[in-house]
Amino acid sequence: MTIYDIAAKAGVSASTVSRVINARPGIKKATRERVERIIRESNFSVSEAARGLVNQTSRMIGILVSDIRNQHHTEGAYMIEQHFLRLGYCSMILNAGEDPESMAGHIMILASRRVEAAVLIGSVFQNALVEKAVRDYMPHIPVIFQNGEFSLPNVSSVLSDDEEGTFAAVRYLHIRGRRSAAYVSGPETPSGSRKISGYLRACGECRQDELLYFCDGTAEGGADVTEKLLAEHPETDAVVYAFDLMAVSGSRRILDSRRRIPDDIAVMGTDNSPFSSLANPRLSTIDTRLQELSSLCSVMLERALSDPSFREKRIITPSLVLRETT
Repeated sequence: MTIYDIAAKAGVSASTVSRVINARPGIKKATRERVERIIRESNFSVSEAARGLVNQTSRMIGILVSDIRNQHHTEGAYMIEQHFLRLGYCSMILNAGEDPESMAGHIMILASRRVEAAVLIGSVFQNALVEKAVRDYMPHIPVIFQNGEFSLPNVSSVLSDDEEGTFAAVRYLHIRGRRSAAYVSGPETPSGSRKISGYLRACGECRQDELLYFCDGTAEGGADVTEKLLAEHPETDAVVYAFDLMAVSGSRRILDSRRRIPDDIAVMGTDNSPFSSLANPRLSTIDTRLQELSSLCSVMLERALSDPSFREKRIITPSLVLRETT
């Protein structure tokens, strides 16, 4: 069915059908109801592709995550997608991978699909190849970077103050009497580097030795590096992890070593993910305030779509959620 078929069936002009579809005023109530009934009975749907050709718009938002299995990032993508769905936009969520060349290639994919705006979720996108791709292929469309930033006129940023969050966690543990707090970092990213800076600053202010360990960010990696940490530094009395999932698996190894949580070793994760509240014991965590991050990204992108000159950088300070592991 086309609008011409519907018009003939309703005994009106094609322009009248178009006005009904687009909720334009100036149509008699009886005429509108007749056209709407025929549209429903015919299972008619508007071709957004055809509409886009006429209006030179796609009503499409591109959202990139590096790994769609990362619950924290996909939850942020979901919140943004839902916001723009309510505004009549369709979101294309792509798994860009963790290789900079693959990420840059996905910027090209979004550009070829003529998205009206793009969202980059995660500081892992903060690299030279992605920045060049945005500059070359998306110079005139608004881009929002969640937890990262580029020095480009069309890119706005919403960042979590990861350094301050980790600093606050270690300082809290020190005030509670922990004198050998270790930090377990995930893969090298700008966000990860800020977290490490916070840990090292706290060690300096609290005058404690630095116990810095690295792993791949997985549950298995968190468990294995915890076992190594305990073997090399049995005096450890607190561990802060870069992600909640690592903290949960690390806690299992701590308990397996016959140490008590939090009596012998306090544990704190990062992100305030569902893992933290479901763990046993329930995990204390650094809340990076994902909902507020995603909400700000949505609001700023909505504004940028209506004002091409808009550009802003916002920083959100994490908070500590204290549960049974501290």
